[in-house]
Amino acid sequence: MEQTIIYMVHITPNQFKDAFLKAVSLVESQVVELWDEKRDYTALVLDIIFPEVAKQLGLSVYNANYYYLDSIFYAEKDLEHFNSTNTYAKCISIAMEHEHDIRGTAVEVNKLQLFNAPLKVLITYAQNDSIRSFYLDRYTKIIQGADIFSDIATLRRQLVIFGSVADDVVTWHFYAYEPTGFQVI
Repeated sequence: MEQTIIYMVHITPNQFKDAFLKAVSLVESQVVELWDEKRDYTALVLDIIFPEVAKQLGLSVYNANYYYLDSIFYAEKDLEHFNSTNTYAKCISIAMEHEHDIRGTAVEVNKLQLFNAPLKVLITYAQNDSIRSFYLDRYTKIIQGADIFSDIATLRRQLVIFGSVADDVVTWHFYAYEPTGFQVI
């Protein structure tokens, strides 16, 4: 019996951060211009930024609803069981959620816990440290409650990216989930 080897790419939070910053820098003026235009901004993120991040990481992207995720990055499609015109990833390398309204992000963090992926990323927006801290505490409790195998800080990593804007300058804040909770990277 022939054994199938699944090709999985493990991306660290720092690798994602570097690729994300490169991708965003290519469209920085559009990010600022569309910041308050939710529909157009989301299209920029899903259709331009995410594919560029995937390219930087050597992965493919599916940037439409994938089992209710906003986007996934993957290394290989399952072509043995599915038609090549469809996207059925053998494994999800990165599960992605993008949410404009931070008030809805607890739902997104909860959803990300349902997927077995080596990296899960939430991108949202918060203008100051106190808001970021409040939500990171909330996310930590959700993740801890879902960590039934005690492997989220090591095998199923979490990255939260907060964007903020002031005087037409966008700043990105990156937090990786570690055994001690979220830490700035």
